[in-house]
Amino acid sequence: MLEQIKQAFQRNKIQKIVALLSAIALWFFVMDTQNPTINGSYDVPLTMANIPQNFKAVFREQTVNVKLSAPRSYFIDYGVNNIRAFANLQNYSAEGEYEIPIEATFPKGFELDSISPTTIHVQLDPFIEKQMAADVIITGAPAENSVVSALEKSSTYLTLLGPKTAVLNVKRVMGYIGLNNNSETFDILVPLTAIDGDGREVHGVRVAPSVITVTVHIENELKKKTVPISANITVPEGREISEVVITPQTVELVGREEILSSIESIKTEPLNFQVNAKTFTGKLKLELPDGVTADVDEVDVTCNFKE
Repeated sequence: MLEQIKQAFQRNKIQKIVALLSAIALWFFVMDTQNPTINGSYDVPLTMANIPQNFKAVFREQTVNVKLSAPRSYFIDYGVNNIRAFANLQNYSAEGEYEIPIEATFPKGFELDSISPTTIHVQLDPFIEKQMAADVIITGAPAENSVVSALEKSSTYLTLLGPKTAVLNVKRVMGYIGLNNNSETFDILVPLTAIDGDGREVHGVRVAPSVITVTVHIENELKKKTVPISANITVPEGREISEVVITPQTVELVGREEILSSIESIKTEPLNFQVNAKTFTGKLKLELPDGVTADVDEVDVTCNFKE
């Protein structure tokens, strides 16, 4: 029996080998016909790799287009989650702006046709710290015949932490206290927010501490008085001021009657102009006498010189 099987396999050996090779070739031909190489396009999220320590990478584009080619079955088996696009910041360690090539990784069997865009504009922004005073704004009003005599903060100065461009964009750190006919001294937790010059919140900056305790001292024997504000400006010799604009123009003072009676106006902190200066626009603190508080502690001042 075994001998008969052996003879059967050896009979027409060449024809059988040719048939086998033909079958293999036909199989590859059919598979190539049924699974041709095609092109595919993916919009892939862009990430940053190897960002230097204590830096933030700032970039505009959020996705890039990656075009690949591979047998059709590969596009069925793999999706966009298997493709990664990134900019490698390994060789960049200084503050500045750079054009970084975009790279892509993808499963074996794919070939890269193109990446668009090919580079990304990246700004390396160092993390910094900055000290700033906390401004607490009172809204509403105390009870009739009561006044806020003082605000006592648990922290006067705060620390701003974040990317340099964002931290330097912060002009004030503000919190708000709402009064509702209060007649007695009370404590309140006040959340703080970093604000830019237009009054908008600056995102990406952490304020530490982010919440402070404020003691609102309310007294019933104090009086209120509204007086004008004047700018305390030292003018260089030979120069003459053409215009001074102060906003607001008046301030409401709170204090004992014997102190307020002698106050006719409030000056800003001194402003010394340089000889060649043409104008000044900014905020100036008010110089308040001891025992006196005000509804604002600084004003906007614009001062122009005559040519």
